[in-house]
Amino acid sequence: MLMKSLKKKVVLLGFKGDCAGRHYNKILIEMAREKKIDLIFADLGEPKNVLESLTLEETKKLIKEGIIQYLDLQNPADIKKYKNLSNIDVVFIITPDITHCGIVKDLVGKAKRIFIEKPLDSILRNVRLLEDYKDINKIVFLYDHYLGKFFDFQLKTDEWIKQKIIGKISKIEFRLLEPEIIPHHRIAALDTGMIHDLASHGLAILAALPSKWAYPESIILKKIKVLKVKVAKYFKCKIKGTSFAKIDLKIPVGKNAIFCELRVGKGVGKRVDKSLKITGSEGKIFVDIQNYSFVISDLRKRKIQEGKLSQYFAEFFIHSAIDFKKPPSKIPGAMPFESGKEILYILDEMVWKGEPKGRFPKYPVGSSFSEIENIIEKKIKK
Repeated sequence: MLMKSLKKKVVLLGFKGDCAGRHYNKILIEMAREKKIDLIFADLGEPKNVLESLTLEETKKLIKEGIIQYLDLQNPADIKKYKNLSNIDVVFIITPDITHCGIVKDLVGKAKRIFIEKPLDSILRNVRLLEDYKDINKIVFLYDHYLGKFFDFQLKTDEWIKQKIIGKISKIEFRLLEPEIIPHHRIAALDTGMIHDLASHGLAILAALPSKWAYPESIILKKIKVLKVKVAKYFKCKIKGTSFAKIDLKIPVGKNAIFCELRVGKGVGKRVDKSLKITGSEGKIFVDIQNYSFVISDLRKRKIQEGKLSQYFAEFFIHSAIDFKKPPSKIPGAMPFESGKEILYILDEMVWKGEPKGRFPKYPVGSSFSEIENIIEKKIKK
């Protein structure tokens, strides 16, 4: 009697992109080498990752050795194989956001779990078309690697807030400001701008703070109020969307609503500023995202507590996603389809509210966020 294979069938769409090179390829290939999974990569054209992770030569060797399969979705024979895929355990979709829901429709009846790199899509209508699929909420999940970094931290913040460890919270600030401009190979992926890209990280983290889970619940997301959005682009920016956004919003925490300031951008300042600051009446919580650390201090700046964010979020996420003994709520960085949909509603509202009259305000690469805000204000007053 033949025994059923214990190996999971895993499909990753978007092998060639930088996200695959940074977070997925080597981890999944190691699992394939250990014969834990049957691994299928898919993308358009030859299997060459933009970050050389893996190199073209390494990938071809792995294909030849039978460790991985690669489907070139520009090749008619491989397209046929892609359409005939079945009995898939896990799908990872890390393609440009506008393609996400189309891929889900291809595979939703063939896979047990589908994880989409945030956002669910760049077009809300595409997401709505998925709602009629049976058990969509049990199959499709959004993944945000910033939530993965914050997984253990988020599980504690709900209790810290309830215990008033820093007193009554008055303000929360989230910043993802990077001096680098958008690299050529990411233009297509980031074409809709920093609201759909960087701001979606900040929104997920902020909305997860008062949640008992390590992800933002849809009931909290539905109560978020977007107050003000200011946007700009650096000179010669190649994407259609904006490269800088300052967003003011209110997020419900218990019976109160806390003012939050979200700043994200590329080509901003001289050094990276990735941080979260929660200010209370008796102290603050400061998270240095760049260095994976946090400190809780009182008004005299004395440390109450300190700790680390997860540096191994990619490994934890991928192994948990493939381990079906672990429920989705315990998968670091994952959130339900409904939460992902509510996030896209909010992102769409941010884009609409940030739409300027005439052209976007422009700033020189390297401008500080305060300089950019002054440029935006001058543009508004004209």
